[in-house]
Amino acid sequence: MADVQKQFEEFHEKIRMDYEMASELREKREVVLKRIRKYLNDNNLPAFREIGQGSYTMKTGTKPIEDLEYDIDVGLRFDFHEDDYTANEVRGWIYEAVKEHTDRVETKKPCIRVVYEAGYHIDITSYAVWEENEKDQYRLARKDTGWTPADPPTLLDYVNNFREANFKDTEDNATKTDQFRRNIRAIRRWNDVRMPYDSKPKPVGLAFVLLAVQRPLTRVTFLDGRPDDRHSLATFTRSVANTIGRVIAKKPTPEYDDLFVRLSDDDMDEFKDAMGTLADALEFAGRTADPVKACERLQKVFGGDFPVPEAKDTAAKTQAPAIITSSSSA
Repeated sequence: MADVQKQFEEFHEKIRMDYEMASELREKREVVLKRIRKYLNDNNLPAFREIGQGSYTMKTGTKPIEDLEYDIDVGLRFDFHEDDYTANEVRGWIYEAVKEHTDRVETKKPCIRVVYEAGYHIDITSYAVWEENEKDQYRLARKDTGWTPADPPTLLDYVNNFREANFKDTEDNATKTDQFRRNIRAIRRWNDVRMPYDSKPKPVGLAFVLLAVQRPLTRVTFLDGRPDDRHSLATFTRSVANTIGRVIAKKPTPEYDDLFVRLSDDDMDEFKDAMGTLADALEFAGRTADPVKACERLQKVFGGDFPVPEAKDTAAKTQAPAIITSSSSA
Protein backbone atom coordinates (compact mmCIF):
# COMPACT_ATOMS: atom_id res chain seq x y z
CA MET A 1 0.00 0.00 0.00
CA ALA A 2 1.11 3.55 -0.69
CA ASP A 3 2.01 5.76 2.26
CA VAL A 4 0.14 9.03 1.58
CA GLN A 5 0.02 10.43 5.12
CA LYS A 6 2.44 13.20 4.16
CA GLN A 7 0.07 14.30 1.39
CA PHE A 8 -2.94 14.23 3.74
CA GLU A 9 -1.10 16.45 6.19
CA GLU A 10 -0.02 18.84 3.42
CA PHE A 11 -3.63 18.93 2.24
CA HIS A 12 -4.84 19.77 5.71
CA GLU A 13 -2.31 22.58 6.04
CA LYS A 14 -3.59 24.09 2.78
CA ILE A 15 -7.31 23.93 3.51
CA ARG A 16 -7.56 24.65 7.23
CA MET A 17 -9.03 27.89 8.42
CA ASP A 18 -8.92 28.88 12.06
CA TYR A 19 -10.13 32.14 13.48
CA GLU A 20 -6.73 32.55 15.14
CA MET A 21 -5.03 32.34 11.74
CA ALA A 22 -6.74 35.32 10.14
CA SER A 23 -5.99 38.75 11.55
CA GLU A 24 -8.55 40.37 9.23
CA LEU A 25 -11.32 38.12 10.51
CA ARG A 26 -10.37 38.83 14.11
CA GLU A 27 -10.36 42.54 13.43
CA LYS A 28 -13.77 42.55 11.69
CA ARG A 29 -15.29 40.46 14.44
CA GLU A 30 -14.03 42.78 17.17
CA VAL A 31 -15.34 45.82 15.29
CA VAL A 32 -18.80 44.25 15.08
CA LEU A 33 -18.81 43.37 18.77
CA LYS A 34 -17.69 46.89 19.64
CA ARG A 35 -20.56 48.38 17.61
CA ILE A 36 -23.07 46.16 19.39
CA ARG A 37 -21.71 46.99 22.83
CA LYS A 38 -21.82 50.72 22.07
CA TYR A 39 -25.40 50.55 20.78
CA LEU A 40 -26.60 48.65 23.83
CA ASN A 41 -24.80 50.98 26.21
CA ASP A 42 -26.04 54.15 24.46
CA ASN A 43 -29.62 52.90 24.65
CA ASN A 44 -29.48 51.63 28.25
CA LEU A 45 -30.03 48.05 27.11
CA PRO A 46 -28.63 44.86 28.71
CA ALA A 47 -25.01 43.97 28.05
CA PHE A 48 -23.84 40.59 26.79
CA ARG A 49 -21.05 38.11 27.24
CA GLU A 50 -19.56 36.32 24.28
CA ILE A 51 -20.09 32.58 23.69
CA GLY A 52 -17.66 30.52 21.63
CA GLN A 53 -19.40 28.41 19.00
CA GLY A 54 -19.19 27.21 15.41
CA SER A 55 -16.39 25.72 13.34
CA TYR A 56 -13.75 28.25 14.36
CA THR A 57 -14.28 27.36 18.03
CA MET A 58 -14.24 23.62 17.26
CA LYS A 59 -11.29 24.25 14.91
CA THR A 60 -12.85 22.33 12.05
CA GLY A 61 -13.20 25.19 9.56
CA THR A 62 -11.91 25.12 5.98
CA LYS A 63 -10.97 27.81 3.52
CA PRO A 64 -13.80 28.60 1.10
CA ILE A 65 -13.70 27.62 -2.58
CA GLU A 66 -15.54 29.01 -5.60
CA ASP A 67 -18.08 31.60 -4.43
CA LEU A 68 -18.54 30.13 -0.98
CA GLU A 69 -18.16 32.51 1.93
CA TYR A 70 -16.25 31.76 5.11
CA ASP A 71 -18.55 32.22 8.06
CA ILE A 72 -17.76 33.31 11.60
CA ASP A 73 -20.26 32.39 14.32
CA VAL A 74 -20.56 34.81 17.22
CA GLY A 75 -22.81 33.99 20.16
CA LEU A 76 -24.09 36.71 22.49
CA ARG A 77 -25.19 35.66 25.97
CA PHE A 78 -27.70 37.99 27.64
CA ASP A 79 -28.20 37.20 31.31
CA PHE A 80 -31.94 37.58 31.65
CA HIS A 81 -35.04 35.40 31.54
CA GLU A 82 -36.81 34.82 28.25
CA ASP A 83 -39.90 36.56 29.68
CA ASP A 84 -38.00 39.83 30.17
CA TYR A 85 -37.71 40.62 26.45
CA THR A 86 -39.05 39.02 23.29
CA ALA A 87 -36.72 37.31 20.84
CA ASN A 88 -37.66 39.86 18.18
CA GLU A 89 -36.77 42.72 20.52
CA VAL A 90 -33.29 41.33 21.11
CA ARG A 91 -32.76 40.56 17.44
CA GLY A 92 -33.86 44.13 16.72
CA TRP A 93 -31.14 45.52 18.98
CA ILE A 94 -28.48 43.59 17.09
CA TYR A 95 -29.82 44.58 13.68
CA GLU A 96 -29.96 48.26 14.60
CA ALA A 97 -26.40 48.10 15.91
CA VAL A 98 -24.90 46.65 12.71
CA LYS A 99 -27.33 47.57 9.93
CA GLU A 100 -25.07 50.24 8.42
CA HIS A 101 -21.78 48.46 9.04
CA THR A 102 -21.69 46.87 5.56
CA ASP A 103 -23.83 47.06 2.42
CA ARG A 104 -25.48 43.72 3.26
CA VAL A 105 -26.96 42.93 6.64
CA GLU A 106 -29.50 40.10 6.57
CA THR A 107 -32.00 38.76 9.08
CA LYS A 108 -31.73 34.98 8.97
CA LYS A 109 -33.93 32.66 11.03
CA PRO A 110 -31.31 31.87 13.68
CA CYS A 111 -29.10 34.95 13.40
CA ILE A 112 -28.29 38.41 12.07
CA ARG A 113 -25.74 38.10 9.25
CA VAL A 114 -23.19 40.80 8.40
CA VAL A 115 -21.80 40.15 4.91
CA TYR A 116 -18.44 41.45 3.65
CA GLU A 117 -17.49 41.81 -0.01
CA ALA A 118 -14.17 40.09 0.70
CA GLY A 119 -15.93 36.71 0.81
CA TYR A 120 -16.95 36.08 4.38
CA HIS A 121 -19.77 36.87 6.77
CA ILE A 122 -20.39 37.07 10.50
CA ASP A 123 -23.45 35.28 11.91
CA ILE A 124 -24.57 36.80 15.21
CA THR A 125 -26.80 34.65 17.40
CA SER A 126 -28.37 35.88 20.63
CA TYR A 127 -29.27 33.86 23.73
CA ALA A 128 -31.26 34.57 26.85
CA VAL A 129 -29.60 32.71 29.73
CA TRP A 130 -30.74 32.24 33.31
CA GLU A 131 -30.17 29.68 36.04
CA GLU A 132 -32.89 27.20 36.90
CA ASN A 133 -32.56 23.98 38.92
CA GLU A 134 -28.84 24.72 39.31
CA LYS A 135 -28.33 24.69 35.55
CA ASP A 136 -28.02 27.47 32.97
CA GLN A 137 -31.03 27.58 30.68
CA TYR A 138 -30.32 28.80 27.13
CA ARG A 139 -32.87 30.16 24.68
CA LEU A 140 -31.89 31.12 21.13
CA ALA A 141 -33.59 34.17 19.60
CA ARG A 142 -35.03 32.87 16.33
CA LYS A 143 -36.93 34.87 13.74
CA ASP A 144 -39.52 32.15 13.13
CA THR A 145 -40.10 30.49 16.50
CA GLY A 146 -39.06 33.13 19.03
CA TRP A 147 -37.12 31.95 22.07
CA THR A 148 -36.07 28.36 21.30
CA PRO A 149 -34.28 25.89 23.61
CA ALA A 150 -30.54 25.54 22.93
CA ASP A 151 -27.31 24.73 24.76
CA PRO A 152 -24.16 25.73 22.84
CA PRO A 153 -21.64 25.04 25.66
CA THR A 154 -22.90 21.48 26.10
CA LEU A 155 -22.73 20.90 22.34
CA LEU A 156 -19.12 22.07 22.28
CA ASP A 157 -18.24 19.86 25.27
CA TYR A 158 -19.93 16.88 23.60
CA VAL A 159 -17.64 17.14 20.58
CA ASN A 160 -14.46 18.02 22.47
CA ASN A 161 -14.89 15.24 25.02
CA PHE A 162 -15.17 12.64 22.24
CA ARG A 163 -12.20 14.08 20.35
CA GLU A 164 -9.94 14.29 23.39
CA ALA A 165 -10.84 10.78 24.56
CA ASN A 166 -10.26 9.08 21.21
CA PHE A 167 -7.60 10.99 19.24
CA LYS A 168 -4.68 11.52 21.60
CA ASP A 169 -1.19 11.45 20.10
CA THR A 170 -2.41 11.86 16.50
CA GLU A 171 -1.19 15.43 15.96
CA ASP A 172 0.71 16.29 12.78
CA ASN A 173 4.02 18.14 12.89
CA ALA A 174 3.06 21.12 10.75
CA THR A 175 -0.17 22.27 12.38
CA LYS A 176 -0.28 20.30 15.67
CA THR A 177 -3.83 19.23 14.79
CA ASP A 178 -5.25 15.85 15.77
CA GLN A 179 -6.67 13.26 13.37
CA PHE A 180 -10.29 14.06 14.23
CA ARG A 181 -10.02 17.71 13.20
CA ARG A 182 -7.89 16.93 10.13
CA ASN A 183 -10.40 14.38 8.88
CA ILE A 184 -13.41 16.62 9.52
CA ARG A 185 -11.72 19.31 7.44
CA ALA A 186 -10.98 16.81 4.65
CA ILE A 187 -14.64 15.73 4.54
CA ARG A 188 -15.85 19.31 4.58
CA ARG A 189 -13.59 20.15 1.65
CA TRP A 190 -14.88 17.06 -0.21
CA ASN A 191 -18.41 18.33 0.47
CA ASP A 192 -17.53 21.75 -0.97
CA VAL A 193 -15.85 20.24 -4.05
CA ARG A 194 -18.88 18.03 -4.63
CA MET A 195 -21.36 20.89 -4.15
CA PRO A 196 -19.56 24.24 -4.47
CA TYR A 197 -22.62 26.32 -3.60
CA ASP A 198 -24.79 26.36 -0.51
CA SER A 199 -28.13 24.67 -1.09
CA LYS A 200 -30.72 22.60 0.76
CA PRO A 201 -29.32 19.23 -0.48
CA LYS A 202 -25.85 20.16 0.83
CA PRO A 203 -25.20 19.03 4.43
CA VAL A 204 -23.97 21.74 6.80
CA GLY A 205 -20.52 21.45 8.35
CA LEU A 206 -21.80 20.59 11.84
CA ALA A 207 -23.60 17.57 10.38
CA PHE A 208 -20.24 15.95 9.61
CA VAL A 209 -18.85 16.78 13.05
CA LEU A 210 -21.79 15.11 14.80
CA LEU A 211 -21.77 12.20 12.37
CA ALA A 212 -18.08 11.64 13.15
CA VAL A 213 -18.90 11.46 16.86
CA GLN A 214 -21.96 9.26 16.49
CA ARG A 215 -20.92 6.86 13.69
CA PRO A 216 -18.09 7.09 14.96
CA LEU A 217 -14.90 8.17 13.22
CA THR A 218 -12.07 6.03 14.59
CA ARG A 219 -8.44 6.73 15.42
CA VAL A 220 -6.13 4.78 13.09
CA THR A 221 -2.34 4.63 13.14
CA PHE A 222 0.43 2.83 11.29
CA LEU A 223 2.38 0.15 13.11
CA ASP A 224 5.11 2.71 13.77
CA GLY A 225 2.62 4.91 15.66
CA ARG A 226 2.10 7.58 13.01
CA PRO A 227 -1.53 8.51 12.25
CA ASP A 228 -3.09 7.08 9.09
CA ASP A 229 -5.74 9.57 8.02
CA ARG A 230 -6.54 7.71 4.81
CA HIS A 231 -7.47 4.50 6.60
CA SER A 232 -9.50 6.36 9.23
CA LEU A 233 -11.45 8.21 6.52
CA ALA A 234 -11.91 5.08 4.41
CA THR A 235 -13.50 3.15 7.27
CA PHE A 236 -15.76 6.04 8.19
CA THR A 237 -16.93 6.94 4.69
CA ARG A 238 -17.63 3.31 3.76
CA SER A 239 -19.74 2.95 6.89
CA VAL A 240 -21.76 6.05 5.97
CA ALA A 241 -22.15 4.96 2.33
CA ASN A 242 -23.46 1.55 3.42
CA THR A 243 -26.10 2.98 5.75
CA ILE A 244 -29.48 1.29 5.39
CA GLY A 245 -32.09 4.01 5.09
CA ARG A 246 -31.28 7.60 5.94
CA VAL A 247 -28.04 8.90 7.45
CA ILE A 248 -28.84 10.59 10.76
CA ALA A 249 -26.78 12.93 12.96
CA LYS A 250 -28.74 14.39 15.87
CA LYS A 251 -27.75 17.26 18.08
CA PRO A 252 -27.27 16.12 21.68
CA THR A 253 -28.82 19.38 22.86
CA PRO A 254 -32.24 21.04 22.39
CA GLU A 255 -33.96 20.83 20.00
CA TYR A 256 -32.24 17.49 19.35
CA ASP A 257 -32.72 17.95 15.61
CA ASP A 258 -31.28 15.73 12.87
CA LEU A 259 -28.90 17.83 10.79
CA PHE A 260 -29.52 15.69 7.70
CA VAL A 261 -33.29 16.18 7.80
CA ARG A 262 -33.07 18.96 5.21
CA LEU A 263 -32.10 16.40 2.55
CA SER A 264 -34.98 14.79 0.66
CA ASP A 265 -34.92 11.02 0.19
CA ASP A 266 -33.53 11.50 -3.33
CA ASP A 267 -30.90 13.92 -1.97
CA MET A 268 -29.97 11.36 0.67
CA ASP A 269 -29.50 8.63 -1.95
CA GLU A 270 -27.23 10.95 -3.95
CA PHE A 271 -25.29 11.84 -0.81
CA LYS A 272 -24.67 8.19 0.07
CA ASP A 273 -23.66 7.43 -3.52
CA ALA A 274 -21.18 10.31 -3.42
CA MET A 275 -19.86 9.11 -0.07
CA GLY A 276 -19.38 5.68 -1.68
CA THR A 277 -17.32 7.27 -4.47
CA LEU A 278 -15.16 8.95 -1.83
CA ALA A 279 -14.73 5.64 -0.02
CA ASP A 280 -13.75 3.97 -3.32
CA ALA A 281 -10.98 6.52 -3.83
CA LEU A 282 -9.70 6.14 -0.29
CA GLU A 283 -9.73 2.35 -0.56
CA PHE A 284 -7.96 2.44 -3.94
CA ALA A 285 -5.24 4.57 -2.36
CA GLY A 286 -4.89 1.86 0.28
CA ARG A 287 -4.49 -0.90 -2.29
CA THR A 288 -2.09 0.60 -4.80
CA ALA A 289 1.64 0.66 -4.11
CA ASP A 290 2.16 3.81 -6.18
CA PRO A 291 1.74 7.08 -4.20
CA VAL A 292 1.37 9.05 -7.43
CA LYS A 293 -1.59 7.00 -8.62
CA ALA A 294 -3.06 7.04 -5.12
CA CYS A 295 -2.88 10.82 -4.87
CA GLU A 296 -4.16 11.39 -8.40
CA ARG A 297 -7.28 9.43 -7.47
CA LEU A 298 -7.63 11.29 -4.19
CA GLN A 299 -7.25 14.65 -5.92
CA LYS A 300 -10.33 13.85 -8.01
CA VAL A 301 -12.52 13.70 -4.90
CA PHE A 302 -10.79 16.27 -2.67
CA GLY A 303 -9.98 18.86 -5.34
CA GLY A 304 -6.85 20.52 -6.62
CA ASP A 305 -5.46 21.34 -3.18
CA PHE A 306 -4.74 17.67 -2.56
CA PRO A 307 -1.06 17.28 -3.55
CA VAL A 308 0.27 14.73 -6.02
CA PRO A 309 3.97 13.93 -5.50
CA GLU A 310 6.52 13.74 -8.28
CA ALA A 311 7.17 10.15 -9.36
CA LYS A 312 10.90 10.57 -8.85
CA ASP A 313 10.32 11.54 -5.21
CA THR A 314 8.26 8.48 -4.35
CA ALA A 315 9.79 5.40 -5.99
CA ALA A 316 6.44 3.76 -5.26
CA LYS A 317 7.23 3.89 -1.53
CA THR A 318 5.03 1.61 0.56
CA GLN A 319 4.21 1.37 4.22
CA ALA A 320 3.19 -1.43 6.58
CA PRO A 321 -0.56 -1.72 7.13
CA ALA A 322 -2.23 0.59 9.57
CA ILE A 323 -3.96 -0.55 12.70
CA ILE A 324 -7.04 0.82 14.42
CA THR A 325 -6.06 1.77 17.94
CA SER A 326 -9.18 3.54 19.19
CA SER A 327 -11.20 1.78 21.85
CA SER A 328 -14.30 2.81 19.91
CA SER A 329 -13.24 1.07 16.71
CA ALA A 330 -15.51 -1.94 16.96
